[in-house]
Amino acid sequence: MRPLLFIWILAGSLLAPRLFGQGEIAGDDRIFFRNERTFSGNLYSNGWSVNFRYAYRQDASSSFIIDADFATLKHPKEVKSQSYLAGWGRRFVFGKLNEVGLLRAGAGYQKELFRKFDQGGISLRYFGSAGLTLGMLKPIYYYQVLGFNPLTNLPLINEGSLFDPDYMQTIWDIYDKRSFFIGLSETTLNPGAFARIGLCFEYSSEDQQVRALEGGIQIEGFIRKMPILASVENNRLFFSLFAGYRFGRVLDARFKQNPL
Repeated sequence: MRPLLFIWILAGSLLAPRLFGQGEIAGDDRIFFRNERTFSGNLYSNGWSVNFRYAYRQDASSSFIIDADFATLKHPKEVKSQSYLAGWGRRFVFGKLNEVGLLRAGAGYQKELFRKFDQGGISLRYFGSAGLTLGMLKPIYYYQVLGFNPLTNLPLINEGSLFDPDYMQTIWDIYDKRSFFIGLSETTLNPGAFARIGLCFEYSSEDQQVRALEGGIQIEGFIRKMPILASVENNRLFFSLFAGYRFGRVLDARFKQNPL
């Protein structure tokens, strides 16, 4: 939660001076129709994501949006440990069964609440989207410590072990985590769905560019529980907060005379 709070504090300190920016936007009463293609990187309270969004302008202030994400998912009780049996001490999460990756695809709506009044200004939008999620669970393999050679005092290692709480009861029972690519062919799938809402502060000084900070809340559920950690309760429903940076370009921008 602290990284997300830091991002919002930093966003306020960066955007506040822009409220007093100079350089007026064209004064004639026109509506700016623009489709947008953007990307974003986001920190979640239970992982991170990269997002692609296409926004199709429906009228002067609202857009239809299409979202696509790749994301990770962590259990709220994950704590990274470090085994000092391995000379270089790579960190891992003790008791973790699977790495979880997510593919999301959804659609929704974006509404501009406040327009920019000058080139250094900020427009405020809210957005909401929902869609389907595909959870991908890749099992984690460990180097398990079977004991120690009495002659050399070096550990005896089993190189192909999944986490087993009956035999791996402390951090000292694990020498190290194996490569991410070990077990990739054993990935299993768990489908689900998500819904999110949020606010977006767009501050680009160029009409053809999008630069924004955004954040919001998301709820996501799966058909089955996500077996992420051993010996704790695993969930099928996840609630999270997120904050991120969005950037991209305006496509097919055009002005239309406001009849009012």
